[in-house]
Amino acid sequence: MKVGRRVVFWITAFAVVFLTFWFGYTREPAEVNAEHKAVPVEVQKVSTDTIENTIELTGWIEANMVVDVKSKVAGRIESLQAVSSSGNLVPVEEGLTVTKGQQLAIIDHDVYLAQVSSAEAAVKAAEVELADAEREKKRILSLYQGGSATEQSKDKAVTSAELAAARLSSAKAALELAKINLNESTIISPIDGTVTKKHIDQGNLVSLGSPIVTLADMKTVKVIVSVAEKYTPEITVATPAEIRVDAFPEKVFTANVYSVYPALDQQTHTIQVEIRLSNEDPPKGPRSAGTGKAGLVPSKPSAWSPWLLKPGMFARVTLITQRKDNVVVIPRDVILGGKIDKPYVYVLEDGVAHKRIVEVGIIEGPNCEITNGLKAGETLVVNGMHSLTEGSAVELVRLEDIK
Repeated sequence: MKVGRRVVFWITAFAVVFLTFWFGYTREPAEVNAEHKAVPVEVQKVSTDTIENTIELTGWIEANMVVDVKSKVAGRIESLQAVSSSGNLVPVEEGLTVTKGQQLAIIDHDVYLAQVSSAEAAVKAAEVELADAEREKKRILSLYQGGSATEQSKDKAVTSAELAAARLSSAKAALELAKINLNESTIISPIDGTVTKKHIDQGNLVSLGSPIVTLADMKTVKVIVSVAEKYTPEITVATPAEIRVDAFPEKVFTANVYSVYPALDQQTHTIQVEIRLSNEDPPKGPRSAGTGKAGLVPSKPSAWSPWLLKPGMFARVTLITQRKDNVVVIPRDVILGGKIDKPYVYVLEDGVAHKRIVEVGIIEGPNCEITNGLKAGETLVVNGMHSLTEGSAVELVRLEDIK
């Protein structure tokens, strides 16, 4: 009796479990299919655009040429003033724009004028002495040929003439040196440039080689940046560059690579690249040395620093190593895979999502070039692609709806 009850119990339990699994197995796919019938996605048309391969670098703005104007003679600075084109004197101060050959300072001019006068007098005296020695030599030689003078007298007269000629040559050399010192006592600008530093004031004594002012040619400025070794094959002379500075965040300065240094730094394994760009013309201001006395007091503070780009500015440099026009460009974040499997995207054809293997070219920020696998005009899934599989039905919605 007990055995029969156990058999009935186990048969009933088995039937209940069987029916439970049966109904669960037959009903689940229908429910799952109902749940995933259509995947909401956002799409956009594939289009062509321009894309660039760039290298981002940082550097500093430098003047194209910097010259320390130093004294070649010693003495007191009588004048530290530039002579304008109209003949007026303009005090030499930081920010003054000067031209090549323009007077900047005068050092003990009267002293060096006196030295020239003294040297000229010495030359005249030596010329007179030489003329007298030549006459005496001529007279003694005439007497010697007639037998009235000894050979010793002849030799002495010849030697005296030669010594007089040597003294004249020495006097002329001293005169030339005095003239050079006189010229050097007037300090002139060796370049067209702007005074960036005044090292001494008028009235001070200077020694040979003392710096007076520093001039910088800022019509052209340069940026020298260090580029990692792996990028060296991509950079050549004339490679386009864009420069941005914090002082003008909305402005982009365009230039080209001027030179690529021939050797790498052994410690950093970087190569120096020099970019030169034309600085904008300075405003028509009163700080130019050619404006005369009316230009001593600037009407605006900015007139003291006429150039837009100034040495020492921090620069952000973008080197454009490659540029392609009319190529397929898509958002970078719509590409799936790429680490283990090949990169792919989903395109929409007849309301169904299809997986498409693609080849990626240039990557620029959030965008990238597709060199193979997509054509302009195709419909690309740009949101919701993570929920897709090959052949998934989709429902077109807006981005806000997906979120």
